[in-house]
Parts: sequence; structure tokens; C-alpha cells
Amino acid sequence: MDENTEHADYAAIGRQVGRFIRLSERLFATLKWSDAGRGLERPAYMLLSRIAVDGPFRLSALATDVALDLSTVSRQVGALETAGLVRRATDPTDRRASLVEVTDLGRDVFEENRTRWIAIWQELLAGWSPEERQIFAALFTQLNQSLAEKLPGTERLPGTISEKDAR
Repeated sequence: MDENTEHADYAAIGRQVGRFIRLSERLFATLKWSDAGRGLERPAYMLLSRIAVDGPFRLSALATDVALDLSTVSRQVGALETAGLVRRATDPTDRRASLVEVTDLGRDVFEENRTRWIAIWQELLAGWSPEERQIFAALFTQLNQSLAEKLPGTERLPGTISEKDAR
């Protein structure tokens, strides 16, 4: 493969990743999560899903994992806590620190929202064969692993590239 072809491949991948991000944001903006009964807005769902699937987390680790400022995560976790979806517990490895963990209600709300999220993906990928979905999942996982290895701190976080991470 010559250098121009290789450069074009990387540029095409970069364009498609950028397009995916933009389209994903637009998809999230069109979803009426609150119409789903106990639906969550995107930021709340993102945090609840991280805590439910791979928690409990210290707030600082959660902020790093979701790439948000600690104060932002703290406010959003506070709202989840007020709603009864998460609670703070003492960190058994350091009694001065706390961990944020999902409550039974939070797990139920997460499951309801995850079921809705998976249904959206089933609709989007309805025309794909099982083999195409498996290949795409493997390649997307490989891309995320490469990204995680490039970013400081993500290689040590639980669930950063989780196989059970069905969001």
C-alpha cells in the first residue's frame, strides 16, 4: 500500500468517526427518554450505566472514566442520589473515601433504559447479518481499546473496555 492510499484510509476513518459522533449526538437529542416512563437524560444514563455495570466507583475515578470534570460528575451523581438511583458507601480500602453504587431502584431504571437503548441498536442494525454485527463489534472494540491505551488513566479503570458493557 502506498503512502497516499494509506493516508486516504486514515482520513476516511477519521471522517467516519467524526460523522458517527455527530450523528450519535443528534440521535440522542431526538430521543424522548422521559417519555419512556422512568427514562433518563443522556448524561444521567451515561453515569448510571457506568455505575450499574462496572461500579461502585469513587467519584474521581468515575469522572476520569467518563471524561468529565469532577465537579460536573459530583453534581450529576448528587441528582442521581436524590432520585434514589445511587447511594454513597464507605470505601472498604480507605474508610475516609466513599464509593458510589447503584441502588435496587437504580438497577431497575438502568435495565429499563438499557432495554430501550438496545432496541434502538436492533432497529439501526436490522439489515446487518449476524456475521457483520460480530465483525463490527470486534473492530469497534479494537478501536476503543486503542483509544483507551492512548489516553492517560483509562487503562487502569474497571470496565473501560468491558465486554459486558451493553449500553
